Amino acid sequence: MEPPKQGWVKLNTDGSFAESDGAGAGMILRDSAGAIIFSACRTLFSCRDALEAELGACMEGLSFAIQRSDQPIEVELDSSNAVSMISCEETDRSVYAPLVGEIKHLLSLRKFCITHVPRSQNKASDKLASFARSEGRTITWLDRARRKC
Repeated sequence: MEPPKQGWVKLNTDGSFAESDGAGAGMILRDSAGAIIFSACRTLFSCRDALEAELGACMEGLSFAIQRSDQPIEVELDSSNAVSMISCEETDRSVYAPLVGEIKHLLSLRKFCITHVPRSQNKASDKLASFARSEGRTITWLDRARRKC
């Protein structure tokens, strides 16, 4: 994983889905030095497939990233379908339209770039998503050095 450009933060997200035990989201936000601002995993309770898990993870990660940093955001996902849907300028008319619309709204609040990365460059958020899915857990870890008193 390469750190983001100076003055930016990087958000890696991943969704995990299995019909047998549901869905989970994993997300990590890092600063330009590569230090973790937060990492989190969330159980996704209403999810129909892997693409919806990917989009749900992106939405959850962006919501939290906007609260934890005021810098521009580089978003990296390992789902090329999700990146294409989010990047598309046309109106989304798929069953995922509400999620895609919310992601686009969140991205409109900041300067951003969104890219597809190979799964091998997204291992940490993948492990978090799998943990949330298989264990049914929602956990957030914050970098204590960043808290303002």
